[in-house]
Amino acid sequence: MEKRSLRFGSIVEIYYELKGEKLPKQMELLDIWFPGLVITIDESDGKTKTPAEYVDREYKIHAVRYQGRLYAGASKRVSQILGRLIGTASGNQEKERRSAELIQRNVAEQFVTDMDLAPRLQENTAVLLEKLTEEKKEILGQQIFDLLYAFADLRSTTDRYILDTELFALDDEVFDSILYNAAYQLNLGSFSGLCNAWLWLLTGGLLRNETGRVLRLYESSFIAIRRQISETGELKDKLNTLFYPETYHSFYRGDDLDHRFPGVEWYCDRCDAHLNEQDGFDDHLPEWTCTACGYVNKLDINEIYANDEDWDNRRPVDPEEFNAAIEQRRKETEQQ
Repeated sequence: MEKRSLRFGSIVEIYYELKGEKLPKQMELLDIWFPGLVITIDESDGKTKTPAEYVDREYKIHAVRYQGRLYAGASKRVSQILGRLIGTASGNQEKERRSAELIQRNVAEQFVTDMDLAPRLQENTAVLLEKLTEEKKEILGQQIFDLLYAFADLRSTTDRYILDTELFALDDEVFDSILYNAAYQLNLGSFSGLCNAWLWLLTGGLLRNETGRVLRLYESSFIAIRRQISETGELKDKLNTLFYPETYHSFYRGDDLDHRFPGVEWYCDRCDAHLNEQDGFDDHLPEWTCTACGYVNKLDINEIYANDEDWDNRRPVDPEEFNAAIEQRRKETEQQ
């Protein structure tokens, strides 16, 4: 596969290659895939410059055509700003970075304030992907799958300094969330899942440094957000856990097998005190009264969470997997 990056222009090109069509111009692309964010172009008389402005109420970015060129505010080339936004143009990088970030902030605000925007984008994406044959839909799915692993490999092998200082840097959590959610949707094996996987990549590529705000604020009102589960925390391992679950199993590290819940650290649900360290604590009890604040905490397997994300989403560990992991550790200990 041709080397691609997590940028809107690079991703969306796949669709037109499958259709055997020429890639549309930058503004047309935004209008096609994000019609709620369409850029309107006002014609000038060739003499008067009308300042472009953001009209948040209409959720549109306005530009002005002047003597054949496109401008936005302070005579900044919209064509180059958008080129930088979707990763295709060059020029005065610092000026374009400031302008593109302004556009991204406005676009991101639309995602988190206009609750009707995401469903429209999903419907629009479905209409466009329906134009592909069944065979090409399968090819698109495979290309998305390949991209996910290619991006994960590239991310893990790229110098940290480069990742942190690139023009539109994505922190690891946001980057992982974009790819994992695309993977989760793709793994559903449905047409709607394919559409949502594609839209996750397009949105992530378009909004890059603003995507974190969309993830945090828009949450499940956008395409369903899934938190990553893995033993190592590595993105590629998260993808493997999703796509190849039969080869990934929960396992227990430690030897405190005399405990009811080996390897589990308990914290008070009220004051967050570490219960394991409190005098007399015994996890064989059905509950424990915190000696710091007096709150009664249940000691039950349904109160055990693998990580903070699972806690935030109220997703406790699977009892069968947990107990199987403990039993496996017991057998290993006996063999030793």
